[in-house]
This record gives sequence, C-alpha cells and structure tokens, in this order.
Amino acid sequence: MFKGFKNKITIPMLIVLISLFSAGCSAGSYKTKMSVENNTAKRMQMSYSSFEGYKYTSIKLKKGDELTLNVNVTTEKGNLKISVLDEDDTELFKTENPKEEITKTIKIDKDADYKIKVEGKHKGKYKITWDTKESE
Repeated sequence: MFKGFKNKITIPMLIVLISLFSAGCSAGSYKTKMSVENNTAKRMQMSYSSFEGYKYTSIKLKKGDELTLNVNVTTEKGNLKISVLDEDDTELFKTENPKEEITKTIKIDKDADYKIKVEGKHKGKYKITWDTKESE
C-alpha cells in the first residue's frame, strides 16, 4: 500500500538533492545537449554534442599558493575558452581550443576566491584538473 507513496516522495527528493549538490559545485549560465558531466573538488569534465554559454568553479586560494592546471579539450566544432580569473575577474590564464594538453602553474599573489571558467559555443569535450601547492 505504501510502496507507490514511498517512490513518489523519493524521486522528487533525489532530484532536489542532486540539484543542490550540482549548484554547490559550479555556477554559470549555459545550455547543453546530449551531455555527460563529471565534476569533483579538483576536476571539471564534460562531453556534449552542444555547449553554449559559460560555467565556472570557485576555489579559495591563499597568497603564495601555486595552482597547477591541466587542460585537455577536444573540439569537433566551435570555440571553447578556458580561463582562470581572480576575484576582480582579471584573467590570470586563458587558452582557446588547445590542440594538445596544456599544463600551467600560476603563483597566487593574494588570498581570494578564484574561478576556473569554461565558455563558448562548442561541440566536443573538455577535462580540467587542478592541484594546489600550499604556501609554507
């Protein structure tokens, strides 16, 4: 008797929890078609038949930290820009449609929230991983 009732509550609760979890990991304004996304605390990864707009992940860094970024993009069509921005939205690093994997280390000069941002109109996939070497 309660089996149907339980499923009616469980599914909406799962949808809400997934939405809240996703919103906490990244932000932006974008739409995708046929996409698969896999994000963690140190990775942004997505493949899609269409991505349009921008999304970003915020990370808190301290003065003296070193942020090492690994960027891998496969472009079938369009343009995709990957950038690292400081709290004033100043670009500390950017690349567009790299043909091979890029590794970049950025020395952080102030305590702040930084953004790793993906933007464009693109068909393909990207994988961005990062690691932080903390200042001593």
